[in-house]
Amino acid sequence: MLHRAPAAGRRRAGHRLAAEVAPSHYDLQLEVDPEAGDDYRGEVRIAVSLHAAVRRIELHAAELRIGRARVTSAQGDVAARVELRPDSETVALLLARPLGPGPATLHLAFSGKLRTNLRGLYRATAQGHRYAFTQLEAADARRFFPCFDEPALKARFRITVTTRADATVLSNAPAESEEKLPGGAKRVCFAETPPLSTYLVALAVGELEHSVATKCGDTPIRVWHVPGKQRLTGFALEAARECLARLERWFGLPYPYAKLDLVAVPDFEAGAMENAGAVFFRENLLLLDARAATLAEQKRAAEVICHELAHMWYGDLVTMAWWDDLWLNESFATWMAFQIVDDWRPEWKMWQDFQHHRAAALRLDALRHTHPIHCEVRTPEDATENFDLITYEKGASVVRMLGHYLGAKTFQKGVRAYIRRHRESNAKAADLWRALGEAAGEPVDPIMRGWVEQEGLPVLSLRRSTKAGRSALSLRQERFYADPRHAQSSRTRSSQRWPIPWVGRVADAKGRVRTVRRVLTAATANVDLGAGVPAFVYGNADEGGFFRVQHDPALLRALAEHLPLLSAVERMGLVDHQWALVRAGRAPIASFLDLADAFGAEEEPDVLVALRGPLGFVEDRLAVAAGAGAGERVRDWIAARFGPAFVELGWEARPEEPDEVRLRRAALVGLLGDVAEWPPILAAAAERFERYLERRDAIDPNLTDPVVQLAARAGDAARFDAMLAAFESAPTPQERRRFLFALAEFRAPKLVDRALALCLTDRVPTQDVAFVLVRLLSNRDARERAWAFVTKRWSRLVRRMPPMLAARLVEATPALGPSYRREVASFFRAHPLPTGGRAVEQALERFDLETAFCKLAAKGLARWLDARGAPPG
Repeated sequence: MLHRAPAAGRRRAGHRLAAEVAPSHYDLQLEVDPEAGDDYRGEVRIAVSLHAAVRRIELHAAELRIGRARVTSAQGDVAARVELRPDSETVALLLARPLGPGPATLHLAFSGKLRTNLRGLYRATAQGHRYAFTQLEAADARRFFPCFDEPALKARFRITVTTRADATVLSNAPAESEEKLPGGAKRVCFAETPPLSTYLVALAVGELEHSVATKCGDTPIRVWHVPGKQRLTGFALEAARECLARLERWFGLPYPYAKLDLVAVPDFEAGAMENAGAVFFRENLLLLDARAATLAEQKRAAEVICHELAHMWYGDLVTMAWWDDLWLNESFATWMAFQIVDDWRPEWKMWQDFQHHRAAALRLDALRHTHPIHCEVRTPEDATENFDLITYEKGASVVRMLGHYLGAKTFQKGVRAYIRRHRESNAKAADLWRALGEAAGEPVDPIMRGWVEQEGLPVLSLRRSTKAGRSALSLRQERFYADPRHAQSSRTRSSQRWPIPWVGRVADAKGRVRTVRRVLTAATANVDLGAGVPAFVYGNADEGGFFRVQHDPALLRALAEHLPLLSAVERMGLVDHQWALVRAGRAPIASFLDLADAFGAEEEPDVLVALRGPLGFVEDRLAVAAGAGAGERVRDWIAARFGPAFVELGWEARPEEPDEVRLRRAALVGLLGDVAEWPPILAAAAERFERYLERRDAIDPNLTDPVVQLAARAGDAARFDAMLAAFESAPTPQERRRFLFALAEFRAPKLVDRALALCLTDRVPTQDVAFVLVRLLSNRDARERAWAFVTKRWSRLVRRMPPMLAARLVEATPALGPSYRREVASFFRAHPLPTGGRAVEQALERFDLETAFCKLAAKGLARWLDARGAPPG
């Protein structure tokens, strides 16, 4: 384990460095050669300001060996005794006599080993070569070199690296010089960086190649990769150039660093990391062949690239003062990425993609074990836990909601002022509220504090009434809980309130649509809709607000009758809200099934994708509780409702067929094959898989994921071997990932065991171990064997999974079903994860929610199936 867990699995207390010592400059010299071995060593000179006389200087160092140490100043050279403090991940320099106040320089020699769990300075392998890469966020710079590892303690860095002569060395700044040394070595000296927090320092060492450089203004942009992948760099270069130009215009400031290197890392914990001037990515999010990649893969890569580039201003140039304001970095970068990519490629409909992410955040925030966007962070483990849907997607939703409320120009003016005011420094949420308030001419913190500082989300109930020929809408807000028990008892209802900038969409009898606005701060409000009876009212126009909407039965029926008049993102929202209301016991299961039944002719792929998750749960979980034969009847209904649309489309894409049609076909294959297990789809998918295996251009790229997945489900040992071979020889990262994850879809017990065994070998990269296990837990025929494997092999698995990824495995355990709740709770009590406490609480809550929901809704499902006239199985 990376962290030394204290007794009884309790977290260590929070520890912050003293304010008397502030760094301003690091001169870091390293000797590292990953091809020769894992040992590395270095020396660091840190220029500091002593704000008082001190005899003890504390800084961070974890799992490093500290050699000699001394401190120099105008008062002389003082030797320092080194005291290691593993519990606080610090080292104390105990001085023979007091020094300060005034400037001083710390001198420390240190050594360490390349790590194997994707944290600190770690080892990765690819194509027979060994590499060293960094991943330092949130608090792992201390595992790389001794430093003041807190985001507010910014300093300039000058880095020098000695390594073998044929290795590439990359860091945040351009190389100033490269000197050949005896014995086949070289020394690379990098220019000084602007002020950076330690978690943004970057280093890559190994055999890397780069693309031809492109430019955005004066900024050179290159994509770096392991040998042989030059042909996969074009998309990333174009996306980076287009996004960077738009970001410069939006912020009104040029890109703040000397160069932009985009580095494809063969084994990487996060999706990407915004190291200033040297952004690191998983290969599948940077290197792709646009002719072979799915549209979803292209959109995701562009969004991640833009997200990281937005961080160059929001996170790197201006950095949160402490990890409790992590959302200032991540929420804005998430929102900005969708905004900028949508401007670049409007035909991609990026805000519909955002709706999928936002829907997941709405589900998480409905749990009792959620957290505020801004929440207390005492330890590095706390910070790591907060890299989640609340910080990213809920935060981005709130940012978007504020932007709509203030207006785009006012919002941009305030953000620009905030960035200029705090550039190369640190800031807190209050600094942003101040700048936005100045731009708006009114305070914004009363609105934002309600969304950022309290946990949970509201549900807004809408009920229409008519009196004297005029219609009115009554609005009522309360906290929304996923637990049905809260809907059934007034005693458990929360008194929380949110300032809701509400925007509704209203259509008259002729189909003319208008928006109605109201700022709701009290529990209830009434909105005059004017004369006549509206054809429909939708309670969250363009899904711009982060809240659930409950339309009364009459309003819901009207919406189902006017679906084409809603925008695609509103139809997605309608599906998601109604399913959430049913799960929470606020609406009967029939209300969702009737709504889903109205979408049989739906043409928007994202709406079909939004239906797939709820219908999959009904088929896989609820139908089991509803009794024998219910699952088959659900599958037959889905096939009858959505099958005709697929038959009309057919399997083969036509020349010049638009993306929407290709994606609709893929969404229907997923719905009909994955959920309904419709025999015509399964048989045709197997045949097309064989063609795809022979020739990768044999089917439309957008069909490859569902075809490969469905082929695996019905596959035998020969097909498993073929997919394993295809994984290991894949020409693109996307194809490699596709075949690897498909190995977790096989259902035969012996093949499930083979997939599990691979997770303990180097054939599965460290970055992918948790995701393969998550997919096996989601496989109805593999989940019990997967859980037994995880519990039996935990000590080996946990060494292969970085903390953030281990938490993802915990989050997947509710797929085991309610009968495993006690066993999961017992296991993680005995094997606590330092960064997984909240994930365990949320998983156990989800177990309980499924139990309560299935008990509540099973009979309703059976009655609905009976009412349709489908005979029991």
